[in-house]
Amino acid sequence: MTVKELIERLQTLPPDTPVLVEGYETGFDEVVDLSRHELVRYRHAQPWDGEYQPVERFKTPASDTIQAAVILGRRGSLR
Repeated sequence: MTVKELIERLQTLPPDTPVLVEGYETGFDEVVDLSRHELVRYRHAQPWDGEYQPVERFKTPASDTIQAAVILGRRGSLR
């Protein structure tokens, strides 16, 4: 999903609708931040891994990095 697609989807909702993200293990948390990250697709991701990982995680710099907007929840950093 791109920023444009997200905005289009959000514009169909009432303006006072809360925006949530997945909680650490179960449930949902409030959004606390939106940040940009340089990411690379993690080709060997296990079911518990995210599809994308920070570039710093890999020893060899990847040439296929993307800049992505990441919505962060209160406990998302614990994942």
